[in-house]
Amino acid sequence: MTIIGGANNINDNGFTDRGRGRFRDLGGNGGINTSQRFGINFNIGKDEKIRFGGNVLYSHSDRDSRQKSEVQYLFPDSTSYQSSGARTRDKGHNISSDFRLQWNIDDYNTIDFRPRFSYSFRNSSRLDSTLLRAGDPALTPVNNSLNSSRNHGHSVEAAGELIYNHKFKGKPGRSFSIQANYSYSDTREKATTWSDIEYYLLTDQSEKLYRFIDNNSWSNSVGARLTYTEPLGDPKNGNFLNFAYRFSYRWNNADKLTYDLPLQEGYNPAIGNTYDRVPEGAVLSEDLSNRFRNKFFNQELQIGYKKATKKINLDAGLLFSPSSTASEDYIDAARNIPARWVWNVSPYARLRYKFSDRSSIRAHYRARTSQPSVAQLQPVADVSDPLNIRVGNPGLKPTFTQSIGAHFNNFNMTTQQAIFAVANVSYAMNTIVARTVSNPETGGRTTTYANANGNFNVFGMVMVNQPFRNRKWRYNVRLNGSFSSTPGYINGDFNRTGNLRLSPTAGITFSSDIFQMTVNPTYSFGMVTNSMPQQKNQKTHSYGFDANASLYLPFGLDLSTDLSFSKSSGYSAGFNADQWLWNAQLSYSVLSDKSLTFSVRAYDLLGQKKNISRSVSASMISDNRYNDLTRYVMFGVTWKFNTLKKKAARGWNEGDIP
Repeated sequence: MTIIGGANNINDNGFTDRGRGRFRDLGGNGGINTSQRFGINFNIGKDEKIRFGGNVLYSHSDRDSRQKSEVQYLFPDSTSYQSSGARTRDKGHNISSDFRLQWNIDDYNTIDFRPRFSYSFRNSSRLDSTLLRAGDPALTPVNNSLNSSRNHGHSVEAAGELIYNHKFKGKPGRSFSIQANYSYSDTREKATTWSDIEYYLLTDQSEKLYRFIDNNSWSNSVGARLTYTEPLGDPKNGNFLNFAYRFSYRWNNADKLTYDLPLQEGYNPAIGNTYDRVPEGAVLSEDLSNRFRNKFFNQELQIGYKKATKKINLDAGLLFSPSSTASEDYIDAARNIPARWVWNVSPYARLRYKFSDRSSIRAHYRARTSQPSVAQLQPVADVSDPLNIRVGNPGLKPTFTQSIGAHFNNFNMTTQQAIFAVANVSYAMNTIVARTVSNPETGGRTTTYANANGNFNVFGMVMVNQPFRNRKWRYNVRLNGSFSSTPGYINGDFNRTGNLRLSPTAGITFSSDIFQMTVNPTYSFGMVTNSMPQQKNQKTHSYGFDANASLYLPFGLDLSTDLSFSKSSGYSAGFNADQWLWNAQLSYSVLSDKSLTFSVRAYDLLGQKKNISRSVSASMISDNRYNDLTRYVMFGVTWKFNTLKKKAARGWNEGDIP
C-alpha cells in the first residue's frame, strides 16, 4: 500500500487533471496553478494467482490565467488585426478511482476486470475584451467587444472493462480473447454570459446580450473486441494469422438550452451573477438552443499476418471498418441528420528489426478514418457569439489519413556512442477545413466547413551523443525539422499555408567526480507561406543557449545552477522574447549516511520568464502570451530512509523479508 499527497503553487500538478477536460465551457490555458492532491494505491493477492489493486485520488486545482493575443486574419488582398486580452479563474475538485482484478485461473485461462469511477466539480469565471482593426494604413477600428461569463458544473463517470484470454492446450500458439467494455457519463453545466459589442463602421450600432445557458450531456457506450490467433505450421517458426472483430455503439444526449435575460441597469460584467436554475424573466431562445439525440455505431474487421522471431517482428494486414452516424433534434426537426453509413478499407503494417541487442529499426504504415463531429454537420447556424457564427455542412465526407514512419536507434558499448533518428509523414484526404466569410462593416465572421485535399505533415529528427577519447568530455548534436501544409478558404478563396520549422542544436558536456558542466547553443527558424500572392511570407528566428553546472564537494555540500538565454524576432509587436533565465540551488547533507538534506533553490533569479507561442492555419496567424510563474525561492528538507536495510542489519535474512 502506498499513500501519496502533496500541495504546491508552482504549476506542478503531479497528476493528470482528468476532470478538467469534461467541461466544454470551463477553464483557461497557461497561467499559474495551485494544486493539492491526496491518494491511496494498493496491490494485494496471493502470489500471481489472483491479485486485486487500484488507486483512489482526490485532487484540487486553482488556475489563474491571463492571456494576451495578436491575431492576423488573412484575406485575398489584405490583412486585418485583432488585439485581445482575457483573464480566467478556474477552480476544480476531482475524485477518481481505478481498480483491477487479475485472475490467472490456470496456464491457459486468465480474466482481467478493470472498473473506474470519477466525480468532478468546477467553477470558473472569464472576462475578456477584443478590438478588431482593418488592414488599411490607418488601422481603422471595426468592432470592439467586452465579454464576461461565470460557469459552474459537475460531472459523473463510470466505466468497466472485462478481458478474457484463452490458450488452447492441444495447439500451441493458438489463442482466443474477448474484451467487453461499458461506460456512462453525465455532465451538467450552468453559465451566465454578458456581451457588449460596438460596431464602429455602422451608425449608432451596438449590441448588448445577457444570457443564461443550461448544458447537459449524458451518454452510454458499449463495445466488444474478439481476437483469434492461429499458428501457421510449427509455432516455433513464428508465423501466425490474426483475426479480430470490434464493434462499439454509443448513444449521446446533448441539451443546450439558451435563455435571453432582461438587461440590467448598472450591471457590472466583472462581477456578474451565477444561477443554479433558470432565473425569473428568462425567455428560451429556440434558435440558440438544441436537444440532440446522437447515435454512433462503428465496426472493424481485421485480418493480418504476424511474424515473430528474435530479429524480426512483423504485423501486417487489412482493416475493414464500416460506421454510421445519426442525429435528431427534439426542438427543430430541420436540424436532424439521417443515418449516414461510411465504408472504408485500409492496410496496416508494423515492422521491427533488431540488428543486435542495442540496435534496431522500427517502421509502420497505418491509415484511419475520422468522422466529422455533429457540430460540423448541423446545418443550422449557431449565433450564440454574434462575431463568430458557425454553420454546419451535412454534406461533409469523412477524413482519410495515411501515415508512415520509421525509428532507428543504436548504442555502441565500446565507444559509448548513441544514435537516434525518427521520421514521420502523414497525408490526409477530405480534410475538414473552416470556410470563413467576414463582414467588412461589422467585422463578424461566419464559418462553415468544407472538405479539402492535400493536408500533409512531415517531421524528422536526428540525434548523436558520443564521448571523446578521455570520456570526460562528451558532445551531442541534434536536428529537428518539420513542415506542414494546411488547406483552407478565406472569404471563399482557396489558400494553402505552409509552416516550416528547423531547430538545430549542438552541445558539449564535461564530467568528473566532483564537477559537471553542459553548454548547448540553440537556434530555431520558422517560416509561414501562403499560396495567395498578396500574402507575404513571414519568418521568425529564435536563438540562444542553455547551460548548467554542478559542483559536488566531499563534505556533503552541493551547488548547482543553470542559465539560459533566448531572443526571438519576427513575431507580432510586443511578442518578441528577449530573456535570461537563471536558477540556482545549494544543498547540504548531514548524518553519517548523508540521508538528511537541507536545500535552498531560487528560480528565475532575474525575473524575466515569458510564455509565448504561435499557431498557424490557412486563414490566420495567432501570437499568444500567458502569465507565468516567475522569480521565487524554495527551502527544502529531504530525509531518505530504508526500513528493509535496517531489518537486515538486525539479522533478518533475505527470505524473511516479505
